[in-house]
Amino acid sequence: MNLRDKQTWLELAYCPSVTAKKRAQIWQKTTEEELSDISLRQFIKLFFQPTKIEQLKQELAAAPSLANDKNILFIEENTYPSLLREIYEPPPILFYEGQLSLLKEKGLAVVGARKMTPYGSHATEHIIKELVACPLTIISGLAVGIDGKAHHSALDHGGNTIAVLGSGLANIYPKQHLELARRIAAKGLLLTEHHPSIKANSWHFPERNRIISGLSRGTLVIEAATSSGSLITANLALDQNRLVYAVPGNIFDKASSGTNQLIAEGAIVVRQATDILETFPTFEPF
Repeated sequence: MNLRDKQTWLELAYCPSVTAKKRAQIWQKTTEEELSDISLRQFIKLFFQPTKIEQLKQELAAAPSLANDKNILFIEENTYPSLLREIYEPPPILFYEGQLSLLKEKGLAVVGARKMTPYGSHATEHIIKELVACPLTIISGLAVGIDGKAHHSALDHGGNTIAVLGSGLANIYPKQHLELARRIAAKGLLLTEHHPSIKANSWHFPERNRIISGLSRGTLVIEAATSSGSLITANLALDQNRLVYAVPGNIFDKASSGTNQLIAEGAIVVRQATDILETFPTFEPF
């Protein structure tokens, strides 16, 4: 097996027993130990239980040949986002639909609560409208709530947006955002580390968050409780040495407890787009 070859990773992406997280872990070890050509037996010994060898052989044999597919990015290709390559356990393979050129544009990750309040909705609309006029590409996760509002606001105001999925492209989740996903595919970019037939699972979303934060030099959190997955994204951004921004909220509202906590811990307060633009690092491609 050539661990520096795109086809190898495409085959692994279609193996049910090799999850997206497992592929990222394998790639991390591949780069750290400068691995390249190894036998299948060596590969399994390094990364799996010996009992998996026959199962993996069968899965690899059944994997399609997609090396020339134009809708797949490999981590060692120039088209792969350079900022994402910097993070711990980057996804070696990305599947996409839409405008790949957006990966060369300036971008900001925007995340927040699924249970969005009217305040959160208004704040998102207000800030995104200003950001896309800069112009700045909005990166989010297609979830209900703030994520969906961020995507809609970007598109409604003539801006660009990237949605990072927790599922494959043939299994858009959540279903209520199927039409939004179609809009993004037509005018923006859908991106995922999962091959098209994979359905969303609960553990995919915290794993997906590292990609959302990894695609930008900064992450903006708009409305989040202290137990919110958005705080996971914010912490990942800090781990990746990226900036964290937060919109302040009502101190008596649990929906803003997480963002207020981020601000207390040093996140940059955002009341309008200029609060981001004045502190954002020199713009550079993803």
